[in-house]
Amino acid sequence: MTSCDAYCYVSPLRVSLGSQPEGCKDLQGVLRSLKTQWKNNACEICDCSYDGITCCSLVMTPIGYDENNCNAVFDPETCTHIAVQKENPLKPCEVPIYIG
Repeated sequence: MTSCDAYCYVSPLRVSLGSQPEGCKDLQGVLRSLKTQWKNNACEICDCSYDGITCCSLVMTPIGYDENNCNAVFDPETCTHIAVQKENPLKPCEVPIYIG
């Protein structure tokens, strides 16, 4: 059983030897200033440093809910999962634990 499914990754800066980096280019090609932080559309919080871009997942996943009667539904606007009843998706299910 997995106790945590969070992740982080680093994309190193690509600069010519002897030059100073202007910032970091994110996966969409946007140049981000050094020492800045942003949330991307993959529900990750990212920051730009002299080491490169570090991004970590913001998504919390529900566990321990009644999977026979409920489904986990992802909301990309809030970067969260909620558990709802299969027969009535407007009604939430009890979730004892969220991991991230």
